[in-house]
Amino acid sequence: MKEVQAVVPSHTTHISLQHRDKHIHKKRPFTKEVRNFMYGFGDVPNPSADTTDLMEELLLTYLADLCSQIPSNRKPKTTDFLHALRNDPKKLARAHELLALDQDIKNARKAFDEPEGTVGKKLVP
Repeated sequence: MKEVQAVVPSHTTHISLQHRDKHIHKKRPFTKEVRNFMYGFGDVPNPSADTTDLMEELLLTYLADLCSQIPSNRKPKTTDFLHALRNDPKKLARAHELLALDQDIKNARKAFDEPEGTVGKKLVP
């Protein structure tokens, strides 16, 4: 069998190894979601644990790198993540799309929770 080697930039390998060493004994928080994403993108319904672990490690590394671009002296805000994604137009557009969808869902819930006939009107006591 032929051995396949991935070409990975050295700085990414260094970050990945650091991240892996820090989280080697921690429970993987996104295993179920990663498996579902993999299946949704054409993998088998139950991918191997090694593959899932690798994908989750890549995800956690990406999230750590993204969060490292945000100032740590305060709680991160949505605008901080949008700023971190500014150099990737596809991801930035998707983030804006998801934020708009989230607002639509909030508005729909609000309209659904209001009593009938009072949508858009204030109740007078």
